[in-house]
Amino acid sequence: MKLFSKLILILFLFITIKVYAGESTEQSGLSKQEMQIISDLQQQISVLKQEIGKVQSQNEEANNKSQFSTYRQKISNDSFNQLELGGVTPQDIASNIASDGQSLGDSTGSQGVFVSNGRIDVGGTPAITTQGQITYLGSYSGNNSIPIGMISSNLFASTILGQRDTFDDYSVFFGGYIEADAQTWFGSQISRAGGAPNFPANGQNIYLTNSKLYFLSNLGHYVTAQFDFDTDETGGFGLGNAFVIFGNLDASPFFVTAGRNKLSVGSYGGGGPWTSGIIDEFLSPDKVTNVSLNYKNDIINTNITVFGSDDKRANFSAGFFYTDSWTEDLSVGFNAGYVFNIAGAGNGSISQFLDNIGESEKNIGVLNFDGTMAYSMLGGIWQLQGGWSATTNKQDFHQNGSSVNTGAWYLGVAYALTLGGRDTNFNITYGQSYNAENIPMPTSNASPTFGLTSSGIKNQMIASAQRAYFDNNVLFGPEYSYQRLYNGEHMNTLTLDLSVYI
Repeated sequence: MKLFSKLILILFLFITIKVYAGESTEQSGLSKQEMQIISDLQQQISVLKQEIGKVQSQNEEANNKSQFSTYRQKISNDSFNQLELGGVTPQDIASNIASDGQSLGDSTGSQGVFVSNGRIDVGGTPAITTQGQITYLGSYSGNNSIPIGMISSNLFASTILGQRDTFDDYSVFFGGYIEADAQTWFGSQISRAGGAPNFPANGQNIYLTNSKLYFLSNLGHYVTAQFDFDTDETGGFGLGNAFVIFGNLDASPFFVTAGRNKLSVGSYGGGGPWTSGIIDEFLSPDKVTNVSLNYKNDIINTNITVFGSDDKRANFSAGFFYTDSWTEDLSVGFNAGYVFNIAGAGNGSISQFLDNIGESEKNIGVLNFDGTMAYSMLGGIWQLQGGWSATTNKQDFHQNGSSVNTGAWYLGVAYALTLGGRDTNFNITYGQSYNAENIPMPTSNASPTFGLTSSGIKNQMIASAQRAYFDNNVLFGPEYSYQRLYNGEHMNTLTLDLSVYI
């Protein structure tokens, strides 16, 4: 109704001007400038009529649709809420009638390529993912309008709460994610931890690596609950996230989470469509039962979290994420995080190492830093990322009586564009660890029964691409990874990753 009120007002002004113009023309004639103003106004009214017609048509379609919908349908940039007008909302249509004849579709262009409503949102750009989750700049933002299966687990609660006002106060939605990987590998036999037989030097297979079903519910205005069930080709079901968010950003930037989810301390980049970055492979936390106090605004996410690793010790972590657009073409992201006891935070590599040396109750803290710069040029988006992580406690990681810190670093560059009408990206990363020869780690092999290597990965290089097919809910990603272990063993792995978002 507001749009029609504005239209009536504009038509009234137009008629008034036209009458006045007619009278003036009879008396002295209109100047060229006045004629141009009238012509521009006529064009704007014509455009406004077309946009109102689209609004009416799509609102009628929306009202006729079933109320049963997915998370993706509610938050995606291409949903009817965005009117398929290049991100222009009804409010934009009403307020962007400019005297200089500026296009309605360009009303948000000056904010920057990643910016939506003053916040970093990569939902409208080609996705770059690792194991289905958004990476590079998107992994620092809790404002992304992307499928629930694509949300970074490091800012999962923040992103869900950021989309909270898209859903009714009492509603239930679901989402899903399926990932499959076809692989072939060649190199040397890989020694595995825990007494498992050596992994063959050559082979090939196809694996169902992820199948997740997400449930999300708003329980009133200030409570949101989320949980998901996960499985793979082994057929065993497990619980992924299961937590509750207390708070609403329309009342306060602070909120509390309680339950089971991944600790929010780092973005952990450096990976490909399937293979994780080297830091994520042995120095990152996983899902644990915790309580966290969080702060969120348009550019910052920060939290302090307490969690229990056993019945004897209480542990904590802290994380800080920053992302913003510095110019129309340049955006940046940064994070810093700390975990007091990484072995008790769901990390399998450090905990298994401590078990091997009889120090299972030892506290090993970890610091983590990641950063990304994204720049729009040459018809696409270039992103440069890097990160470093290290233990804060020295330990006999060499198993020779000396105490040292272990850590790793990585660098990566990606180029994303719309190529042939499809979102596409190209990605190269390199990572290296130090003092980690005795720390078990996962490799690029997608078999759910592979386990961990007996020797740590020293060098890792990944070259990959991803391309959307059918629509942006289906991504295909060829990947090549090279991993060299401290004991001289090495593996080359070729993967074709399929990710499907529901």
